[in-house]
Amino acid sequence: MDINDKILRLYTRLNSLKQNLPDKTTIVNEKYVNEYHSITADLEKIINSDLSEFKVGDGEIRPFLSSYNYIGGVKNYTKDRFCDRSFLLAKLDALLSYFQFKYLSQEKRTIGFKKED
Repeated sequence: MDINDKILRLYTRLNSLKQNLPDKTTIVNEKYVNEYHSITADLEKIINSDLSEFKVGDGEIRPFLSSYNYIGGVKNYTKDRFCDRSFLLAKLDALLSYFQFKYLSQEKRTIGFKKED
């Protein structure tokens, strides 16, 4: 398998992850972040580059309050950890854009303003 095919496969996995994130909630289970990090790690190996700026920090993945007893002041948290859906999507979109500009575009893209003649 050549490098272009590997990159295309990773791009497809990222796109599929984005399209299949639960959309009826504001948080997503850590398993989605783990899959995203797995794809990112595979890409890092292939392109031999650090992509840590695209990863979700561990502090963004946490248990959420599942119940609160206001009389006793007892808080119960989920056993699973979750991430804000919008935060994961922002990281995912940033990496997809990076992919598109760096690897999938056949033409040079101009970033910024173009001077009109």
